[in-house]
Amino acid sequence: MNRYGPWGHRGRVDDREKELLTGMGNCFAACGEDFEGTVGMVAGARQRQVAEVIATLARMRRLYSGDSDYQSLRARLPASFPL
Repeated sequence: MNRYGPWGHRGRVDDREKELLTGMGNCFAACGEDFEGTVGMVAGARQRQVAEVIATLARMRRLYSGDSDYQSLRARLPASFPL
């Protein structure tokens, strides 16, 4: 199991996953860092490895790209962010 939620697709974004993506949006809004800087801030704040955060974001994109919650949280970040 991933620390941010179960690996299986449940049809909606898990609350812990929403929190992670919300954190990405908040960090970007506060500092305007690039992708690596934003992920680094989130990983540090959550005491996680950068690779773990990136893997979770990539999995979320695969599973939830059609989910309205995911889309609204993702819209807070630049389209250039590879997630």
